[in-house]
Amino acid sequence: MMFIGGAYAPLFYFPLIRQIAKTGTNFPCVFVIMLGMETHVQVSGTELKVRIEKALTEKSLKKLITNLEKELDGEHSFLPHDVEAQIRREITNAGVAVSQHGGWYRCIAAYLLLPKLEELLQVKSMGGEQNIAPIVQKLRNEALRESLSTFGIDVPARYARTSSGTGQTRVRIPREQKQQLVENFLDALPTFEALQDVLCTLPKNTNLMVKQIRTLVKRYLTIANRLQSVAAHE
Repeated sequence: MMFIGGAYAPLFYFPLIRQIAKTGTNFPCVFVIMLGMETHVQVSGTELKVRIEKALTEKSLKKLITNLEKELDGEHSFLPHDVEAQIRREITNAGVAVSQHGGWYRCIAAYLLLPKLEELLQVKSMGGEQNIAPIVQKLRNEALRESLSTFGIDVPARYARTSSGTGQTRVRIPREQKQQLVENFLDALPTFEALQDVLCTLPKNTNLMVKQIRTLVKRYLTIANRLQSVAAHE
């Protein structure tokens, strides 16, 4: 297996080459293409099989592949039927024994992670699941984005971007929806201000329920003041 520019690349990275190949031009078995700042290598069916099976048999990737498999195997799968069918053909042509590796959706999950397989394995080898979770999630999202873009489809919003440090996905919402959310939140402001007035008349040394209400009111008013301040500067 050839390794160039710090990355391997499976067959699905090269739809343009497939199109060019239809013209009847003879090409060598391996192509090196510069895409942006990265170098990718087209691998043969046998090498694609090796990489898919490597992903499926690595114990460190078992949980990651299982979680992705669950999202693919259901009515709410983010993978269009035609794309799924195309990936199935790729896996079949590569000679992967699907039944021996947990079924179609497990194999497809491994296939989608191939763009970042080496990086995922390297990070997983570091250990410390909690510490590396954000990095693993980021690499998974990047792998899905690269794989799906090859088929002309966008990655689902929950995989679109990973915040630095937390590993949590940030989903952008339209400005109108954000404004509506803020307005609905601030609708309760008079009620909380009235509660604050009542709480001010009560002694601080009260029972647990009153303390919890006091904490809730304080948090709400803090957020409300911040939102009003932001709105005033927009």
